[in-house]
Amino acid sequence: MQLKQLLKKIISENDIYCKVCFKRITNISLHKLFGNPLICDNCFKEMDPKFIKFKIKDISCLAIYEYNQKIKELLYQFKGCKDYELKDVFFENFKTYLNIKYQGFVIVFAPSYKESELERGFSHLQEMFSFLRLKKLDILEKTNNIKQANLNFEERKNIYKYIKLRQNNDVLTNKKILLVDDVYTTGNTIKACIKELKKFNPKKISVLVMSKRIIKNDEIR
Repeated sequence: MQLKQLLKKIISENDIYCKVCFKRITNISLHKLFGNPLICDNCFKEMDPKFIKFKIKDISCLAIYEYNQKIKELLYQFKGCKDYELKDVFFENFKTYLNIKYQGFVIVFAPSYKESELERGFSHLQEMFSFLRLKKLDILEKTNNIKQANLNFEERKNIYKYIKLRQNNDVLTNKKILLVDDVYTTGNTIKACIKELKKFNPKKISVLVMSKRIIKNDEIR
């Protein structure tokens, strides 16, 4: 059976709807061969994965998306509106690649304010990155429900004051650590986390973020 005919057969035999726009998925593309797709091709194009590579000093970082309008809307719906069903859409098409790329790492989550997680009913980062088949440690905490969006540039640089290790954890010594977060904006939160994690003399630290805000020239003050 030719590939195109096989794809049509898979779609015709399954009533599959996009978790973003709720429309029936009828587009024919290769990834339909591997399990039920979660998003249609149109929504995926709007999300527009970029695979942005950047560095924080000697630390390699990867952002899957630019923090565009579509990503912003989906993240708000997931976190702010508690739409738990969106937890898998951000990485669905890259799960195999990322599991291979970060094999042997230990995941550490960027901290969230615990009261916010309790009110939401779930940890958005733990759910978003649950597809990674790696050991996961939730050992960093934010001691104040401070939001960077409400801070000016100078105040954001002091975010490290509110981030600390929940406990001393020697399991990180000489390990490869994958620090994960949803959005990279100024980088101050990630840098504060890296500073804390380096106390354990890890073998390596890498950073994986779902999205990164690209600062345009006219935004620089």
